[in-house]
Amino acid sequence: MAGIGENLTKVYETLSKVNNKINEQTYCIPTLWLNSESISGRVVAVEPISFFKTQIEKILNSKPDYHICPNPIVYSMLLRYTTAFDHNRDGKIDLQAINGDFFETGTILKGISILPYLKSMGVNIIYLLPITKIGVDGRKGNLGSPYAIKNHFKFDTRLAEPFLNLDLEIQFKSFVEAAHHLGMKVILEFVFRTASLDSDIALEHPDWFYWIYDSVDNEQVEFTSPQFDDSTLETIFKMVKKRDFFGLPPPDRNYIGLFTEPPVAVEKIGDKVYGSLSNGLRVRIPNGFADWPPNDMQPVWSDVTYLKLYEHRDFNYIAYNTIRMYDTRLVKEGHRVEPLWEYLANIIPSYISKYDIDGAMIDMGHSLPEELLSEIIHRARRVKQDFIFWEENFVVEKKSRKIGYNAVVGYLPFDQHQPNKLREIIRKFEWKEFYIPFFLAPETHNTPRSARFGCDFNVLAWAFNSFLEGLRFILSGFELCDSKPLNTGLCFTEDEIFALPPERLPLFSVMQLDWGKDDIVKKIQRINQTYNNYLLPKQGPKIEPRIVSVNTRNSNVVVYKRKLKRNECLLVVGNFSDSIQTIEFDEEFTCKYCKELLSSRIIQKIEKNLDLEPYGVRIYHYVAR
Repeated sequence: MAGIGENLTKVYETLSKVNNKINEQTYCIPTLWLNSESISGRVVAVEPISFFKTQIEKILNSKPDYHICPNPIVYSMLLRYTTAFDHNRDGKIDLQAINGDFFETGTILKGISILPYLKSMGVNIIYLLPITKIGVDGRKGNLGSPYAIKNHFKFDTRLAEPFLNLDLEIQFKSFVEAAHHLGMKVILEFVFRTASLDSDIALEHPDWFYWIYDSVDNEQVEFTSPQFDDSTLETIFKMVKKRDFFGLPPPDRNYIGLFTEPPVAVEKIGDKVYGSLSNGLRVRIPNGFADWPPNDMQPVWSDVTYLKLYEHRDFNYIAYNTIRMYDTRLVKEGHRVEPLWEYLANIIPSYISKYDIDGAMIDMGHSLPEELLSEIIHRARRVKQDFIFWEENFVVEKKSRKIGYNAVVGYLPFDQHQPNKLREIIRKFEWKEFYIPFFLAPETHNTPRSARFGCDFNVLAWAFNSFLEGLRFILSGFELCDSKPLNTGLCFTEDEIFALPPERLPLFSVMQLDWGKDDIVKKIQRINQTYNNYLLPKQGPKIEPRIVSVNTRNSNVVVYKRKLKRNECLLVVGNFSDSIQTIEFDEEFTCKYCKELLSSRIIQKIEKNLDLEPYGVRIYHYVAR
């Protein structure tokens, strides 16, 4: 086993010592986990320990390729969901471990076992949603939100297989080692602005939190956001638009009067944290809510609270002007809670030093104080110079690069199904108006899933996006055409939100991906190979491939071309409607050589009038006469 990472070695050796009786248990997995060439929808029974050992051996026997191409492929997953499966085939995902040995919810070990499957799709960056310990107070669903951070330095205990008697830290180190051996980078998402109501640091540092009066009568009542009248809201919006943060209108006195100074003593009673003031009154930590705009109608955030980043007697309350649009008097007059800032700035460096992670997505990073965000980025890169930072920003702006980000989420999760928006994006590429890469993604874990339009739409999105410039992005389940959203955070109607409570969302409750449907893995692989053949030739393209918009006379069709050499191009044609469309090009594509790449069909020319099936896509390589 020479050359194996130290921690992956421990996992392999521990598996070798496990009682053979565990191998006798019923343990089924999707065949895709074994081999990307397998037929989708199939399930196979395996000897569990043998399966895990074989998958690790596959990783170790592979030849790593550490070259990250210009358009890397990101695979985003909520680990406990992506690798959840009904292993004993009893028709449900059990909360309790099977015979006390295996979890049916996702685990780190199962995450390691599917890395070869992900590698087969060209994935070279793994992006994990938060994997830290989850709070219990105010918990949503039966598992709780991974964003309700109870401890920044401890992992969710459900990510450990009970039979594997190894510390979770060792298991996660082995995950990173396995990914690195396959030439994959590992990106973690971090949450710095909020924490769970029963956060461990609340007991140690009550001054890092906001507190409100408590009574027996209102103990279970959720705390709600402050209300502003129309006139005050108008003033707030005007000031924020002008970036005038001095003297922003505060909430009314009654609301401010609910808050207290930090308690002199703190205790945990059941799952709740309570404090006592010097006069003996009991206080508690209030739950959070959407802070911007100040009249946002989102339901309250029952499982998290805001951290108190600034200490000022006149701003001892949670509102838009203390937790996001920070009043100038907080920022300019030295009111930072310095020990808290120090604590937050050292979280990522700790993960780099201990686990050798490669990057971070910062949850709501644009809502952190600029000085704190700058220090977080600076300290991380002081430990690892090439450490990657992604911004949860849906606008692609030059300032993101100035701050220190390498990429942003961008527009496509909202615009992928809108041809007029896509044409605008193509024109921006042509005019070189993008100063930072963004996710080439039709969905995120907070939006509706792209497969609500069907598998053909997913193929269309992957092919259409792959030849743009950015980060090709797969949210786990995309390749399975899974249409169940993980969360209802963005772009959902009130009716959809009502129909999808936390009990029906994987971000909060036990669920599994639909491994039984048709998948598009082979189509993803073929499109990836086309990309590699034409945009990553061994000698490199002679000139920078350029994106050019192509006009058609059909509003449902979007077309662009990549100019490879002086007279050589790739033409990407996409029908973004659910009906057959006739395309009429404004220019002739007379070819000296022309090949339809997804069908390998050699043709004489690209017809000026072309019929394209619903959500159809075609890619041509042509050499103009």
